Amino acid sequence: MSVRIGFIGVGGIAQSHLSGLLTLPEAEIVALCDISRQQVEKAVERFNKEAVGKEPAGRKLEAAIYDDYRQMLRREKLEAVFICLPPFVHGEVEEAVIEASLPFLVEKPVALSLSLAGKILDGVLKKELITTVGYQLRCGSFMDKARAALAGKTVAAIVANRFGRTPGVSWYHRQDKSGGQLVEQATHQVDMLRYLVGEVDTVYAAAATRINNKDNPEYDIFDSNCMTMTFACGAVGNFGNGTMAHVGVPPGLNGVHIFGDNVQVTIGGNLRIATPDGVTEEPLDKDMMVRQDSAFLKAVAENDPTLIRSDYLSGVRTLAVTLAGEKSARTGQPVKVADLLAAEAPAAL
Repeated sequence: MSVRIGFIGVGGIAQSHLSGLLTLPEAEIVALCDISRQQVEKAVERFNKEAVGKEPAGRKLEAAIYDDYRQMLRREKLEAVFICLPPFVHGEVEEAVIEASLPFLVEKPVALSLSLAGKILDGVLKKELITTVGYQLRCGSFMDKARAALAGKTVAAIVANRFGRTPGVSWYHRQDKSGGQLVEQATHQVDMLRYLVGEVDTVYAAAATRINNKDNPEYDIFDSNCMTMTFACGAVGNFGNGTMAHVGVPPGLNGVHIFGDNVQVTIGGNLRIATPDGVTEEPLDKDMMVRQDSAFLKAVAENDPTLIRSDYLSGVRTLAVTLAGEKSARTGQPVKVADLLAAEAPAAL
C-alpha cells in the first residue's frame, strides 16, 4: 500500500529524504512545497536527470510544486507530511499539519523553544497522530547490537564528543536561528545516549565563544561546550562539542563511549563492542534514513505507532536535554531536565 506524501521544505535534508524515498515503492511523493519554487524545480530537475542516467533507469520525481504550504494541504489528498525546515521556522507549519490531522515526520530539533514544542506535542497527542523525528541513528542495525550488548548491564560512565566546523548555512551562527551546535547538531549524540542509556536527570555545562566570533561579530553561538550529565539509572557522562576544529578533528575523538559492567560500547567511525570474551567491530549502516522513512510510512499505512523509534514526544525530551545544557552554560547552575519539562512541556514528562 502506497502512502501519499507532501514535503514542506525542499532544502538539503529534504533532498536526502527524497533520494531514499524514490527507492521505496510504498512512497508516493505527490507534492513539494518551499518558499523558493526555483529550489524545488532545480531539485526535481536534478533527481530526474540522475534517474535517466542510471542503468536501469531510476524512478522519476513527479510532484505538484507549491510555495504555500497551506494551499498544498488544502488541495492535495495527502496521507503524510515531511517537515524539513530550519529550526527557527517550526511552529505554524506543524500546527497547520496537525489541524489537517496528518501524520508527519519532522526534522530535528523539533523547535528552539520548549514551550512551543510542548504546544505542538499537545496537539499531536490530542489528535493521536503518528509522528517521527529525524533521529535516524536509532534505526541503524548497529544500535540494535549496542542495545543488546548493554541490556541488563550496569552502565557507569559515558564519554562523548562531537567537534567540527560551523555548518555553511547562513543562519547557523545565530543563536536565535539555530539554537547552537548542542541544540541543532550534537542533538544526535544526546538522543543516542537517551536511547542507549536512558533519560537524563541533570546537566551541568560550561561553554564559551572563543574563536569564531573574532571575524564575525554576529557569531553568537557557543563554539565550545562541555556538559556533564547524570542519568536516571545512576550513570554519569561527559559530552564535549564544538565548532572550532578548523584544522581538522583529532583521529578517534568524535564518538560515543559507554562503559558498563564487563562491557564497553563505542560508536564512532564504526561500532566496537568489548567484553571479557573479546572485541568485535563492524561498520555503521549507510541506509539509516531510508529505514527510518520506511518505518514511518509503514506505521502510517498500518496505523501502528509501535513501529516508530523516535516519536514527537521523544523528540521533545531530547530537546529538553539540549536546552538544559544551554541554560546551565549561561547561568552557571545545574539544571534538572524534568523541571524544564514540568514548566514548559508537561505532557512530555
